[in-house]
Amino acid sequence: MKNKVLSMPRWVKALILFAIIVVGFVVYRRSKSSQGQPPQYQTAKIEQGTITATISVSGSVTTSNSRTVTTTASGVVKKVYVKEGQKVTVGTPILSIDLDLNGRQKYQSAYSSYQSAQNNLKSAQNKILDLESTLVNAKNIFDNQWSGKSPDDPTYKQKYNDYLSAQASYDNQQNVIKQVQSSLEASRLAFQLASATVYSPISGTVSAVSLTPGMILNPTSDSANSSNSENKIAIVKTAANPSISVSLTETDVSRVKVGHKAVIVLDAYPDKTFSGSVIAVDTTGTVASGVVSYPATILFDTGSDDILPNMSVSVNIITNSKTDILKVESSAVQSQSGQTVLRVIKNGQLDYLPVEVGLRSDSEVEIVSGATLGQEVVTNIINPTSSSSSGSGTSVFGSFSQQGGANRMMRLP
Repeated sequence: MKNKVLSMPRWVKALILFAIIVVGFVVYRRSKSSQGQPPQYQTAKIEQGTITATISVSGSVTTSNSRTVTTTASGVVKKVYVKEGQKVTVGTPILSIDLDLNGRQKYQSAYSSYQSAQNNLKSAQNKILDLESTLVNAKNIFDNQWSGKSPDDPTYKQKYNDYLSAQASYDNQQNVIKQVQSSLEASRLAFQLASATVYSPISGTVSAVSLTPGMILNPTSDSANSSNSENKIAIVKTAANPSISVSLTETDVSRVKVGHKAVIVLDAYPDKTFSGSVIAVDTTGTVASGVVSYPATILFDTGSDDILPNMSVSVNIITNSKTDILKVESSAVQSQSGQTVLRVIKNGQLDYLPVEVGLRSDSEVEIVSGATLGQEVVTNIINPTSSSSSGSGTSVFGSFSQQGGANRMMRLP
């Protein structure tokens, strides 16, 4: 390489040397020029107004104000008794079905199970009457003849044990009756679902009637894992407003209370805004993959036909709000030597003003004391040498969006 340079013509060597001198001179001039420029400051004034603190969550619309009408029967639809938008009450016939062979067999099986459950309940109720009689008799004998005797008396122990045994048998039979009643209710519902006539399970307005006379209802599966265990017939919607299910983080759950208002936006209608309020917070929480979440329910303030079950939503829960307070952009609030401060220009120099802060939002902070209305503070420092921003301290509220319209540039002389 050295030999190549030495072998170059003199005019080439002179040109290279000249280029090096020019570049060095330009760099030197720029360095000297930038050293003489003071930093630039973006500033804003302390204002009076309102601060609203919110928590942003996402979730989906639940079906708490509607019920799906279903059937396990199969066959041909014979008659539809209702139409879209019709109001119905509990037990109103929705449609009738001409059952096919599978439907008739399922109906007979469900009816037999229902009758068997009824008989089991009668038998259990008759048995508890006998046990109640035995218990009363054992208690009377012990109370009237042996309660005042010595506990060490063998007969006393026997009569007392007879009383305890009768009580235990009676209590056990009560639990048996509860189980039989539960089985009876399940068999009743299964029998009703297999019936040739489908009835409305609740009062409300009918929608999504999906069948007409002559249409076929195919046999359904009895498997608990099957997604086709019931045929959907229609939906009955009540006058209640729909609700939303959301999950709160462990850092947010303590801030959300029942009654807090919420601003709701559905993903399907991004240009529409709905309002609601928190009606329930499950503070027990659930753990999934090591992450804790706390379910909460938000009720819409008003209903709308546009709000459908399972729609995705974005929610801002308003946890606090203050009016007529002093506030400033969050980027103006810094932490300096363990104190919360505002940066101000004093006598041409950057200075730090200790303040007490209160409520904060995503972009603003309440000034409780230490500063005055209209006072100008520094929100950002721009170093002209590197054309970069400098905080000269750390914001105690992290990175929040700035309101650029309220800022102005200041360059010290």
